[in-house]
Amino acid sequence: MRSNYNFTRIMVNKRILLSLFAAGVCMLSLLSCSSPQSLPSQPEDNRNKSPSPDLKVDETLTDLERIKASGLLVVGTAITKPFEYYDPETKELNGFDVEIANHIADQLGVRIKWVEMPFANLLPALEEQKVDMTIAAMYITEEREAQVDFSRPYIKTGLVMVSQADSADQIQSIQDLAGRSVGVKIGATGETFAKELIAQGIPLNLVEYQNTLDSLLDLEVGRVDVVFNDYLNTLIYINEYKSDLHIFSDLKGGINFLSQVGLGIAVHPSNQDLLNEINRILSDMEETGFTDRLYKTWLLAPPS
Repeated sequence: MRSNYNFTRIMVNKRILLSLFAAGVCMLSLLSCSSPQSLPSQPEDNRNKSPSPDLKVDETLTDLERIKASGLLVVGTAITKPFEYYDPETKELNGFDVEIANHIADQLGVRIKWVEMPFANLLPALEEQKVDMTIAAMYITEEREAQVDFSRPYIKTGLVMVSQADSADQIQSIQDLAGRSVGVKIGATGETFAKELIAQGIPLNLVEYQNTLDSLLDLEVGRVDVVFNDYLNTLIYINEYKSDLHIFSDLKGGINFLSQVGLGIAVHPSNQDLLNEINRILSDMEETGFTDRLYKTWLLAPPS
């Protein structure tokens, strides 16, 4: 009886083992035969991801159609308060230009991906088509128009000369800058103008800055004698910081512009369809008074 019992127990154990083995084989078979596409995947946030190099792009799409299809407008900018700056409380990008770009994106029905960089890098990034457009209180100049295409001016301003109030009488003309330190922002119109003066034989001591604010702060403490800067940007700085910096005027008391230009939005020369839409939107903004409201908000009073 004991041997029969043992034989029976062995047979039962074998059946159990065979059942488990068969179940395992079935499971492995199911897994190996399942398609990867049918497995659930985690959702990904693609807002800040570049398209995969393996992803085929419809080359028949225009740049504007591509932007609308992707739902994303990539905008290059550089910090130039009050046109672009980070709100100290919300930490979000804000300012005159930011509102214009946001309005353009809204009209196109897309979102914005902001790409902040040094001012001097904006046009190279646009030429390499790393961004769709740039907006950064940028002057429309012939030199820049040789590289990229600009929108119609969305605001007009100009280059001015700024000094400390107590030294204004010592500098009556450009020739009086000989031997003096002049602060300029790298890649900006002020730098180009200063280098032209040097080429004309006026020996300036050129001091270059990555941003305008540093140049004006250095002017306040006398590290430079003069700064070449945008009129509107300088005016906002004086109002906001309650500064007594002096903007040079002509004999009639008007602003002595070294050059007068408009600010424009730049796009790659191949992106004419986007440029046409930008110009249409800017024109509508002027006609509806939208641009005037932005001017009063950002330029006639210090940002809050």
